Amino acid sequence: MAEYTGYISIKQILDDLLAHPLLRDLSLERALDHTIHFMRIVGMPKMFLEKVTKVTLNEYRALLPDDYYNIIQVREANSNIPLQHTIDSHHMGDDKNSLSPSYRIQGNIIYSSLRDKELEISYKALPIDEDGYPMLPDNSSFIKALELYIKKQYFTVLFDMGKITGQVLNNTQQEYAWYVGQCQSDLVRPTWDEMKSITNTWTNIIINKKYS
Repeated sequence: MAEYTGYISIKQILDDLLAHPLLRDLSLERALDHTIHFMRIVGMPKMFLEKVTKVTLNEYRALLPDDYYNIIQVREANSNIPLQHTIDSHHMGDDKNSLSPSYRIQGNIIYSSLRDKELEISYKALPIDEDGYPMLPDNSSFIKALELYIKKQYFTVLFDMGKITGQVLNNTQQEYAWYVGQCQSDLVRPTWDEMKSITNTWTNIIINKKYS
């Protein structure tokens, strides 16, 4: 698998596409939708970071970080004993009677049998930029194929509306076919659960940015 040197913001990818006169009406939300569809079709580079953070429980619950993807380990801060994962909600909010502290995840909230404690969370994160936008691994073949996929999807709509010629669309389709063939050996096909988690995280990030 090819190496990449860093990450690139989805916002930067959109800005590069908007430089094309025919793509000036492309929105960030639409670009994100196309990115998710592209990753479902062809795969994605390894993109998760391992991070550690602390959250404070308030009445047995706390919000997870915006870039949260998957839990690696949870423990009470300043303790070496990990909390046990449970799917039984009846154990939550019972720190006095619980023999071993536990936690569960529901959406973007962590629930624990501990009350008003500080937890240290080790987790897999989806990279975001300094402005809070999702980032992708800066794999040149992947980024080029992604940009052409978004362009191809957008041009298909323009062609159906009679705003561009078939030759313009065909040229983009051919260029996309060449680049996607170049990048696929670098990619890993995400599972359904992985793609669902990525989609939910990115969607929440964009919604929070839009209404913040």
